[in-house]
Amino acid sequence: MTARECLEPASRPVEERRSAPYSKAQLELHDATPAVSTRPKRRPALEAARPRAPHLRPYQVEAQQAILEHRARGVRTQLVSLATGLGKSVVIATLPKLLSLRPGDVTVVVAHRDELIEQLVDKFRVENPEAVIGVEKAERRASDECNIVVATVQTLAEKRLEEFVARFKRRISLFVIDEAHHAAAPSYRAIVDAVLAQRPEAMILGFTATPNRGDGVRLVDVFEKIVYTMDARKGIDAGYLVPVKSYAVATGVNLDEVASRGGDFVIGQLAQAVNIGQRNERIVAAYKQNTPGLKALVFTASVEHARDVAEEFVARGVNAEWASGETPRDDRERIVREFRSDGIDVLVNCGLYLEGFDVPSVQVILNARPTKSTTLYTQITGRALRPLDEIAIPLSNTNSGLERRELIEKSAKPAAIVIDLVDQAHRHQLITVPSLYGLPPHIDAQGRMTAQVADKFEELLRRDPKRAAKVRSADEIETALVEIDSFAGPREIKPTFQPIDPESHWRMEMPPQRTAYDRKGRPIADFARRWDQWVAEARRVAPHEDAERFANRMLDVNPKSVRWERRRVDVKRDGDKFVTLYSTEDLPERVIEVGSSLVGLLGSAYQRVDEMLSGYAQIPAKPPPRPLREPSAGPSTNGVHGPSPTEKNGVAGRRRRGRRSRARKA
Repeated sequence: MTARECLEPASRPVEERRSAPYSKAQLELHDATPAVSTRPKRRPALEAARPRAPHLRPYQVEAQQAILEHRARGVRTQLVSLATGLGKSVVIATLPKLLSLRPGDVTVVVAHRDELIEQLVDKFRVENPEAVIGVEKAERRASDECNIVVATVQTLAEKRLEEFVARFKRRISLFVIDEAHHAAAPSYRAIVDAVLAQRPEAMILGFTATPNRGDGVRLVDVFEKIVYTMDARKGIDAGYLVPVKSYAVATGVNLDEVASRGGDFVIGQLAQAVNIGQRNERIVAAYKQNTPGLKALVFTASVEHARDVAEEFVARGVNAEWASGETPRDDRERIVREFRSDGIDVLVNCGLYLEGFDVPSVQVILNARPTKSTTLYTQITGRALRPLDEIAIPLSNTNSGLERRELIEKSAKPAAIVIDLVDQAHRHQLITVPSLYGLPPHIDAQGRMTAQVADKFEELLRRDPKRAAKVRSADEIETALVEIDSFAGPREIKPTFQPIDPESHWRMEMPPQRTAYDRKGRPIADFARRWDQWVAEARRVAPHEDAERFANRMLDVNPKSVRWERRRVDVKRDGDKFVTLYSTEDLPERVIEVGSSLVGLLGSAYQRVDEMLSGYAQIPAKPPPRPLREPSAGPSTNGVHGPSPTEKNGVAGRRRRGRRSRARKA
C-alpha cells in the first residue's frame, strides 16, 4: 500500500482495498513466540545500536546515540531537548529505523498544530521511503495497514482515542510527542496511558526546544530522564544557529497592576495594558529606526492588539499583515506564502507562530508581548535563529565550528535581531534577550551581539559590582570598564635596558608598581599580585561586598602606605668590575650584584629584581658609616694595631672614676 492509499478513509469497502499484509495470526506473534519462527531474524544488538542516517549533523547523531544508550539501561520514557532550528523533526523521522522496530510495529507521533503535522509527514517520507504513512486528524483516518501515523492531539481524545487504540492495539511500540513541553497536559497523558495499557513496554519519546514549563508543572512526571540537550547558546557557539543582536525599547507602560496566573501574565489584563496607541507607535518607530526593510515577525498580546499594530505599520508605510488562530486557514496559508516571498515585510501575529513556523528569512523578532515565561520567550526568539536555506547544506558539510560561524557571518543573515518592548514592572520579573544571557532584563545591548555584551557585563560585575548595578546599556558597560582601566594604573610593559654609555653604563626604567606596608611597618612582598588575587576571590564569593576592604584585611595592609613606586636598575662599571644597582624614588642606590661581565649582569638583572620584589631576597641595606679612628703610635706586640691613646685614656678614666665612686660608697 502506498502512502496515498493509506490516507484514504478507512470506511472504504474491504474488497476495494489491497489485502492487509499482516493477518490476525501474524499480529499475535507479538504476544507468543512459536517453536519455529517464520519471522525475519532481528539484526544483532550491536548493529541495531548503531545510529543511522550519515547525513545527520554530529549533535543529531549524539542525540540518537543517547536514545539507544538509555534504552539499553531500561529507560523507556525519554525526553530530548533541541533548540529551535536544530532539526528535531529530522531526528524524529529516523526513529523507526534507529530503534529497529519489527515489521508489524507502529510508530505514532502526535503534535498540536496542522503545520507541525505536515512537516512531520514530509520528513518521514524522506527518511522512510518504503513506509506506509497515515494521518489521523479530523475526518482523515489512518488505515490499520500503516506503520507510521502522525496525529493531532485534539483528534485523539475520548471516543476517537478508544477507537484508534482498538484499531492498532499492541502494534504501537513507539509513541513520540513533538513539542513535548505540552506533554503534562491531560490530553497528552490520556494518550500515553492508553498506549501503555495496550503495550506496557512501548517506548515514549518527547522532543522539545523548551524542557521547562512556566506554570511549574514538571515534565519529569511524564519522562524519566532528559537524555540529550543542546540549547540555543550551544547551537550558536557551534555555528548551526545565527547569533543574536538585541535592542531594548523602554516604554512608559506600567505592568504592576497586571495579575499573574500559571507563571505568566493574565492575558486579558495584559492586552488591555499594552494595546495603547502611544506604545504601538513606539513598536513601529523601533522597527523603522533599527531594522528598516528587514523581514520581521511581531508577537502581540491579543488578536485585537495584532490587528491594531498591523494597522499602525501600514499607516506608517510598511508592507505588513496580521494573522491569528481565528484567521481562516486559506488566508493563513496565503499570508505565509507572501511572507516567505517579498510580498510582506512584517507579519504580526498573536501566539500563532510560536511552533512549527520555519521561515529562515525572518531576521527580526519584535516582541510586543511582555512575558515572565522563559519557555514562551525562548519560542518567540527561536523563530529567527535559523540560518538561510542557501547555507544549510554547507553548514552540515563542514566539521569546523569556526568555518560554520564564518559562513553565517558572510551570509545575507549574519545575525538575528530581537527588539524588546520593555515596560515598567517592579512587581514582575520580565524575560528579555539580556536576561537569557545572564544580564539584567533592562540592559539595552544597542544592536550589538548580546553574548559579547554579557561577557563584558560579567567582567564589570567582577571588577566593580556597585558600578555594574548602575549601568543600563552596552555603551555604559564599556565606558565603565575603560574608566576602571584608566584608574588602575599604567599597563605593565616588559622593560628593557637602554644604554647611557654602551661600554660602561646601562639603565632600565621599570614600570610603576603598587607597594604597601603592613600595620607593623614591614614591606609586603609581591603586594600587587597578592592583593589582586584576594580582590578577585572576594568578588567571586561575595560580589556585593567590599572586596578591596577584604583584601586589605587579609594582607594586614596599612591603607596609608599604599602607593605607586617607580623603580630603576643600573649596571655600571666600578673599576675593573661591574655592579648592578637598584633604586626607587625614596630608596638610594643599593648594590644587588657584582660581576666581571657587563653582559652577564644585564642578563641576570631581571631575575635578581624579581627575587627581591617577590620576597625571595632582601634588598641590601646600606652599611652604617665606619667610625673615624686615629692611627695608633705603634704596632702592638702581636702585630695588630691597638686602640688609640685617646681610647685608652677614655677607658682608663672610666675605670678610675668607677673605683673612686665605689670607694666613697664604702
